[in-house]
Amino acid sequence: MKMRKFVSMFLMVAMVASMLLGCGASKDEGTTKEEGTTNEEVANGGDTFKVAFLPTDMSMTFASWLADELTTAFKAYDDIELTVIDSKGELETQLSNMETCVAQGYDYVILLPIEPAAEDDIVAGYIEEGTPFMMINLDDFGVENASSVIANPYDLGIVVSEYAKSQLPDDANVVVLLGPSGNTDSIERRRAYEENLFGKTNMTILDEQIGDWEKGKGMELMENWIQVHGDKIDAVISMNDAMAIGAYEAAKEAGIQDDIKFFGVDGLADAAVAVENGEMTATALQDAKVMAEEGARICNEVLTKANSEGFEKVQIPVTLITEENVAEFITRYTENGMLK
Repeated sequence: MKMRKFVSMFLMVAMVASMLLGCGASKDEGTTKEEGTTNEEVANGGDTFKVAFLPTDMSMTFASWLADELTTAFKAYDDIELTVIDSKGELETQLSNMETCVAQGYDYVILLPIEPAAEDDIVAGYIEEGTPFMMINLDDFGVENASSVIANPYDLGIVVSEYAKSQLPDDANVVVLLGPSGNTDSIERRRAYEENLFGKTNMTILDEQIGDWEKGKGMELMENWIQVHGDKIDAVISMNDAMAIGAYEAAKEAGIQDDIKFFGVDGLADAAVAVENGEMTATALQDAKVMAEEGARICNEVLTKANSEGFEKVQIPVTLITEENVAEFITRYTENGMLK
């Protein structure tokens, strides 16, 4: 397996109207490949390759950001046409979208999986039948021949937990917000906290609950915790930014936000603003722009046979965002239009 590491950051582009057609577009429409055209012929002047990106749920901030960055990144390749098909947070919908895309002759499928363990065998089967796949942003490495572009979730948890260790007393009381059940990113981030923070201090976990990555659920759970634990809570340890921000808003309504530290993961624009305003203590960036650029590069190299193995696995670096360096990210998000 090839391993490469890269770095960067970025933005947002409108979804193309043709995306409404989803994977159901005919191979004879637009600039997609004609029946019988090989990848080699396309690479040598034929029509375009058809690539599908199947995100988890476009209503989720990171999935939307990644879709926009992929749309931008693929503009660098004139022989590739990208279509984004929303899975709307439903595993069955994502599985159906995969089946349809393969049946319709898409040349490559980029998958932001909802449940990797439930999808690995299916993806492996499609690859064996001849359709290359990439796992992006989330991968349990259950498919050897699938490409992969991720920010290591354990590393994301490590950099934030290390900072939390310096910001909290050894005997702090914390509440923990988890991602969806079975989600690899949530599991690995939580494991990093256990091994680097909880297991090395006298901290007490007052409670931990699944917030499904959602701001509203983070807020609801925090409201409940405030009722039960009141001012005992020293910190909110969240496996993503959205839940942390929701928890902050609940604490603010209760008037206790200044007594609690909030830690997240993702490094989204609204989280950078929260760090700048002193609402969040820290987050870790997993850079959708870099993921998209690496994903587009790998896809192009596989389709044009520049990559002879047919896949590549990449882990991009992670970056801690705190009050010390947040101004850099505010500037970047403002310049690329994610902040006004």
